[in-house]
Amino acid sequence: MPRLLQLWSAPDAVFKLEQILMKPWALFSHSVGMLARNFGDMLRVFLVPMLLIAALFATFFKMTGLWGILQWGVVTPLPENSGLSGPLFLVAMFSILIGMWSVVSWHRFVLLEEMPQGWLPGLEGGRVMAYFGRSVQIALVLLCMMIPVLLMVLLVTTLLSGAGSAVLQLINLPIAIFITYLVLRLSVILPAAALGADMGLREAWNSTGNALGDLLGLAAILVAAQYAAQFVAEALAASPSLAIGVSILVSAALALLNISLLTTLYGHYVEGRPI
Repeated sequence: MPRLLQLWSAPDAVFKLEQILMKPWALFSHSVGMLARNFGDMLRVFLVPMLLIAALFATFFKMTGLWGILQWGVVTPLPENSGLSGPLFLVAMFSILIGMWSVVSWHRFVLLEEMPQGWLPGLEGGRVMAYFGRSVQIALVLLCMMIPVLLMVLLVTTLLSGAGSAVLQLINLPIAIFITYLVLRLSVILPAAALGADMGLREAWNSTGNALGDLLGLAAILVAAQYAAQFVAEALAASPSLAIGVSILVSAALALLNISLLTTLYGHYVEGRPI
């Protein structure tokens, strides 16, 4: 057997692949386990804010007459000259702040052991606004980082436009993993904002500087989970009512998983907690 094949035989390849994926899978499973172990407390933190958001949008759609043209799963454009773009933007921003209220409470529950009291999570107004500000920072930085990448992707997809959808999907997959990797590295700053810790984007980036393989593997797992969720939702599209319910549940589960992952990453890479 050639020397190269001796060094990289099939058993060795499987073993090395298992080693590479072990830490990302540990991070992923720890985050899932965190939600499962604290299911009751998770409901106390997230249920009421999510119901408030649903009620806020339902009231807006009813009062503006948009409920009749709303189609689940379809981006419905606003009627021309409706004058509703401004109010809809305010409703969306207010909903984001309500959502961040619960997310901040979850980070503080896990990392500071601030137990939820009753069915309303504790409100830390300053921490919520700091979380919002850091989220805007991350979005702007990602936009700047992705402009050259997206230009390159546009060039490649234009050149391969006749190659078929399968080839284009193969291009989209590594891009999705790369973007998720960047988000994971930068988003360590968000739990820090929830806790009131003094951390900038540079510190957040440097805190995961030795975790390139871990976070790339974790990004691949997250993208795979997203594709699997999309496949399940599309498989049930033949039944509209069931598809709506599944889509909402899957979206909520993925959102909770991402929030739990950020908590895990901060606890492990910044605070040095084991997983």
